[in-house]
Amino acid sequence: MDIAIVTYPGLPELDAHDALLVPALASLGLKAQPCVWDDPRLDWSLPKVAVVRSVWDSHLRRDAFVDWATRVGQRTRLYNPPEVLRWNTHKAYLRELQAQGIALTPTVWVPPGGSVDVDALMRERGWQAVVLKPVVSADALKTYRFAHAEAARAQAQLALLAAEGEVMVQPYLTAFDTEGERAYIFFDGAFSHAVRRPPGLKDAPRAFQTPHRIDPWPEELRLAQDVLAAVGQPLLYARVDVATDLSGHPCLQELEATEPGLFLGLEPHAPLRLAQAIARKV
Repeated sequence: MDIAIVTYPGLPELDAHDALLVPALASLGLKAQPCVWDDPRLDWSLPKVAVVRSVWDSHLRRDAFVDWATRVGQRTRLYNPPEVLRWNTHKAYLRELQAQGIALTPTVWVPPGGSVDVDALMRERGWQAVVLKPVVSADALKTYRFAHAEAARAQAQLALLAAEGEVMVQPYLTAFDTEGERAYIFFDGAFSHAVRRPPGLKDAPRAFQTPHRIDPWPEELRLAQDVLAAVGQPLLYARVDVATDLSGHPCLQELEATEPGLFLGLEPHAPLRLAQAIARKV
């Protein structure tokens, strides 16, 4: 085995998009196979490169996942590197990017055990709806949207979340209802393709139901490139999620550098592009 494509127990054979990597790598003379990250039987010194893909339980077991990445990174070439995985699995990384001038959805950071008056905040900022999310989360887990009329419910939910850890309080961006968000996907720092996605929140209104490939929006692509430049080190793969803020400007939602869906099946050349980027690491 040349390449370990790292997944989790819920997808031992990869999803339909990531499965396209296996034949793409084979076309370059590289043997790849899925490997479940927490399988104790695996010898991680065997693959020349391990590429994290669908480890979609990492947010549920962050400490264990980060410890695994540190160990595996000492035995093989792990991508993205362990220090990136540690940094990117806690949303405080967004504060660092914002400090470097990256436009971010306005955010109030509530410390563990802390609070903020949600009703007063919404009145002060003119927010019609608010989103609460923990700093360690994925796939909208424990992420909630409340209208201003539901501020009391939001306050109670904030208390529950803050009892478990740090919480982000943000306005709900109404452009989600019609535009969704855009994902800009990069391999080895080079732009590959863009995908328009419906909102991650299950209860959010949506104008379309399924992700689809789009031509990049120039201003958003520049923002995505600025985000990668601000990281300060190359990433084998990255997905920069962008949305339209309440003033009509693009803003960063997330930089996904751990286990993002890369929508390889929506762009015919994407599997080979990623395979070529991986081959350069062997």
